Amino acid sequence: MLETLELVDRNILLAINAANASWADTLFWYISKPWASIPLYVATIYILYKKFRAKQASMYLLCIVLSIALADLISVHAFKNVFMRYRPTHNVEIADMIHIVNGYRGGMYGFVSSHAANMWAFCIAAILCVRNRTFTIISIIWAALVCYSRMYLGVHYPADIIGGALLGAAIAFLISKLVDKFTSGRVNKLIRQQ
Repeated sequence: MLETLELVDRNILLAINAANASWADTLFWYISKPWASIPLYVATIYILYKKFRAKQASMYLLCIVLSIALADLISVHAFKNVFMRYRPTHNVEIADMIHIVNGYRGGMYGFVSSHAANMWAFCIAAILCVRNRTFTIISIIWAALVCYSRMYLGVHYPADIIGGALLGAAIAFLISKLVDKFTSGRVNKLIRQQ
């Protein structure tokens, strides 16, 4: 069963990575860069401080930052350094089949994807704080594109991405619930009033 799942994981990754073009190499190379998300981060901060009072907006911002920081730390120290699953670009069985962009192979281990964990931690935390349909759609599309870029570049299997996304989303959800609990539910009450 496990071998079948690994084979499916590998085949999906190879299919995504093989569907490459020079324009897509450039596009997904830049989408994969952490600074490419800065406009969304800035928009989030702007919306928070426009929609809520400074104290509440700051609390939401802290929730988002804490979610991302925990997702990053946990994805590396509790997953990558524990499971030590080679990235496709470092897996000797398929490394020669991977289309490499700009010589980028990533670190040695890939489960779970820190990019996916961080983006989905941001996405879920920000969505729970902002509560705006357009913002939600844009955030989900961007997080999905970042995740796809990691497979396109051949540095993560789909399971790495799914694992990272679930980890990040779970952390963001738990952090938002803890913030709500420690503020005696004031966060949700204020959201419902606005």
